[in-house]
Amino acid sequence: MPRYGNADSIRWFEVEPNCTFHILNCFEEGDEVVVRGCRSLESVISESCDMDLDKSEWVSGRLRSKGPIQQDAKYSTKDELLFSRSYEWRLNMETGEVKERNLTGTPFAMEFPMINPNFNGVKNKFGYTQTVHDSASASSGMPKFGGLAKLYFEETNNKIQEWEESEGHIKVEHHEFEGNTFCTGAAFVPKEGGREEDDGWIITFVHDEDTNTSKVYIIDTKNFTSEPVAKITLPCRVPYGFHGAFMPTPLHN
Repeated sequence: MPRYGNADSIRWFEVEPNCTFHILNCFEEGDEVVVRGCRSLESVISESCDMDLDKSEWVSGRLRSKGPIQQDAKYSTKDELLFSRSYEWRLNMETGEVKERNLTGTPFAMEFPMINPNFNGVKNKFGYTQTVHDSASASSGMPKFGGLAKLYFEETNNKIQEWEESEGHIKVEHHEFEGNTFCTGAAFVPKEGGREEDDGWIITFVHDEDTNTSKVYIIDTKNFTSEPVAKITLPCRVPYGFHGAFMPTPLHN
């Protein structure tokens, strides 16, 4: 739909059936509207699961990749219904054609994507997601996020696993947390005066389930796989949640 359009100007495009909760970004490129998001085949809050934590068997296995995924594969296996991959749709506004593909072939699922907010609605090079820890999620009956991923939309993949199909997939870096430590509410914070798109930090709450300690991690997105530049211990438990946002507070004398 054009920005100043009405109901008569809506264009409809048919895509393969899927569940997409969160969008990475959308932008125009030539005759195409490019949509990138996190796509799975079924919702974790679907009618077939009542989210009873005693019924983790329903979740177990559905968050695990069963093997290589081709760039042009339209479906995951039935055992991967909840496995969310970074995905791209290209909607041709002239012909009505749709091109869609898996952007990533990683062995871990991705959700809660984020980008530098200064690039919302325009073509961007980088994206970030939380990554699902499959065994912890299977045992708890709901997704737990054991790390973060950096997506390089304009670079080809460096293999993360030996079985991974690299052709056609984008490069991904993985920042994995310590054992039994999971994050929530990650947000990208641009560096003030930064000249490049990935000048900034990801700030996220993390919780160590072994020590019952909550912290704030600050990760330099230029040195994504390195140790966080800061780990701030919090005085109380921060429950797992969904989205996070960074709201700067002006400093006053």
